[in-house]
Amino acid sequence: MEQIPENLHFYRYEFKYFLEGERLARITKVFDNHLSRDKHCGETGDYPIRSVYFDSPDMRWFHEKRDGLEKRFKYRLRTYCHLQSGFTSPLYLELKGRDGSIVVKHRVRLPAEEFSQGLGGGAGWLRDLLYRTSLVNSVAERFIAQSFRYRLFPSVITDYNRAAWEDHTNPDFRATIDTASTAWRTSWKGLPQGIPVPLLRGGGIVEIKFRYRIPFWFQRLVREMELTRISFSKFQRAVEAVYLSDNGTRLNRLIERRIACLR
Repeated sequence: MEQIPENLHFYRYEFKYFLEGERLARITKVFDNHLSRDKHCGETGDYPIRSVYFDSPDMRWFHEKRDGLEKRFKYRLRTYCHLQSGFTSPLYLELKGRDGSIVVKHRVRLPAEEFSQGLGGGAGWLRDLLYRTSLVNSVAERFIAQSFRYRLFPSVITDYNRAAWEDHTNPDFRATIDTASTAWRTSWKGLPQGIPVPLLRGGGIVEIKFRYRIPFWFQRLVREMELTRISFSKFQRAVEAVYLSDNGTRLNRLIERRIACLR
């Protein structure tokens, strides 16, 4: 996983579909026929991804997402493992947002060895690290400023497995299928705690990512399979699952997030 290309800036459209059973197997076969598996897919044909999302005490970015603001963004740590403690390389801090229908993502690579036990002192520790190592990066600059402004801290974690495909004749187009999605509460160190909560049962999120055009074969597939686009946010679903689903999770939110904000 160490040799992931250092593409740090993305501007594209992202279309999502939910499929399960035979329909998911069929679209997987079509992708294999038309595209090439991402070189990071292992023997199982996929690879693990973990996202650690940040938010404010009043859950500002969760509410912006749930309310469907046309312009919105959020910060997350992105790594390619499902460890119970620490992070592995490559590790990124990402700013991901939306401007109307365009999805924007900018990121800065972080020294994973500094995260061997998670965020040493919460968001404040991460601010100091960015100031020392990445201050010239615009993502680092914005995170430092907005971390103070909104009192950001780790909010939720999502884990899932991703199968990914590339089109070597059209590098602008990419397809992914995410399965086995789960959510965790997160400690102030950005590490999982509690019991993981499944976000999807028995299905997968199919997503195409493109900048200019959708291949004709996929347009035909949409008609043949009668695919319907959906809006699906792992961040929103995770917050709802681990903090808002019942009285117990609401109490966890009040206690744990209040402690985290003191860091």
